Amino acid sequence: MAIPGLAELTDGDENISPTLFLLAGPPGIGKRDYCRELLEEGLGSKKRCIFLSSKITDKENIELFDVKDRRFRLLFVNPVLLYETPNEKALEETLTQITSYLSEIRDDESQDQQSSSAMENDDNIVYFAMDSLNHICDIFEVSSIKKFLARLVPQLKKRKTIGIFTIDSPISTEYQPIVSFCDGIMEMKFEESNDSLIRKIRLLSMAGHAMTKPTWIQFSIDKNGSFSFAYDLLKCTLDGRIIQHPPVYYLDLPFHSEECARTYRKFMSVFKELDPKYEVLNYNFCFIDIVGLSNPELAVHRQKEKIVRLNEFISSCNSFRKISDDLKIILPAGDGMAIGYENNPELPYKLSVELHKFLRKYNKRMAHDNQIKVRIGLSSGPVFTVYDISNRLNVWGPGIIMARRVMDLGDSWHILISENFAMQLKPLYEEYRNNIRLIGSYEIKHGEKISVYSAYSDDYGNPELPEKFKQIYTSP
Repeated sequence: MAIPGLAELTDGDENISPTLFLLAGPPGIGKRDYCRELLEEGLGSKKRCIFLSSKITDKENIELFDVKDRRFRLLFVNPVLLYETPNEKALEETLTQITSYLSEIRDDESQDQQSSSAMENDDNIVYFAMDSLNHICDIFEVSSIKKFLARLVPQLKKRKTIGIFTIDSPISTEYQPIVSFCDGIMEMKFEESNDSLIRKIRLLSMAGHAMTKPTWIQFSIDKNGSFSFAYDLLKCTLDGRIIQHPPVYYLDLPFHSEECARTYRKFMSVFKELDPKYEVLNYNFCFIDIVGLSNPELAVHRQKEKIVRLNEFISSCNSFRKISDDLKIILPAGDGMAIGYENNPELPYKLSVELHKFLRKYNKRMAHDNQIKVRIGLSSGPVFTVYDISNRLNVWGPGIIMARRVMDLGDSWHILISENFAMQLKPLYEEYRNNIRLIGSYEIKHGEKISVYSAYSDDYGNPELPEKFKQIYTSP
């Protein structure tokens, strides 16, 4: 039996008896789409289905389900359309049509099935959806619908029906006499997240199934009206398994538990020692710097917290954590770090974008003094292995130096790119061509002029011209 999202709503337990559910939720959240999803599942499994709605026409029903040759399996009834003026006869006619349809199923089965045990098979389950209780009550009065349901529900239960009755929430007290006909209750809600609305659903109760702690499960509806639940949306960052219970978040990444989050932090805090394969290598660099960290008014412990937090955010970016340590190098730089990738020139760009999104989300909930703002420089070039004063293996070279020079020209949230690196990125995708823009030339040390590009969109980067370039263009 396939109630949409049932595995997630019951922690994986789908072995339940046919039940009539009340689905409550605010207008526009997708209750009718949920009914369609249920009935589509029934039609796809060659089950008989019944759709009762006082809101849509027969033509809209055909478009909603794309019935075609499956139409004989789906009974659609709109009591409002049966007579010119809605009345008790319309409800009586609706009940007659449904009862007759159920009787036809019994007649078909008696011809096709040879044993009485076949009646216990799940093939005999009927799928039913009624959209929406509050609308039909507004038309026919609550008392009339109560009488109607008192005769309909026993017929549905006799036929082992899995069904959904939808109603707008909050549920008015006047509708209490009709909602009591349902054996289970599901609830939908909207929730704000990052200036957008997400949808959530939970199972409050179900006959024969103890719900000790109803859990809200996130779901989405695609452009075709199909549902995706937490099974597809939320997985543990540590092990990739489905998160069935309320997640624990660390750096906005979901985990099964606090223990998973602690283990992840330990993994991310350990970097393998640098061991380059060759004396001279070519790397693509992302140089990251925390803006304002050297401000003398900022307490030392605050500076340390920002550095630690930045390192954690970087370690959590997919373009960092999913790349083998053999293919990248990490060089701490006091108030930031340089990260080099051996092969893919896209990775420094992707890391910059991911980091910006993490930090902007983080800063929204932090006080101004605790926010982390960065500037980033991207470049590529050769580096060579050296040993520092403590005889530790390290790397240095034009690739790192240029990324640092470019980064120094930026302000908060700028992602600045050297010309040679921009020319590698722009041909790859139309997005890169549109979002990587030339801002001009600047004279750096030793009289060398470099052309600089800026990467930005609505989600990352800074569209403003850096202050150092403004000074060039405004100076006499």
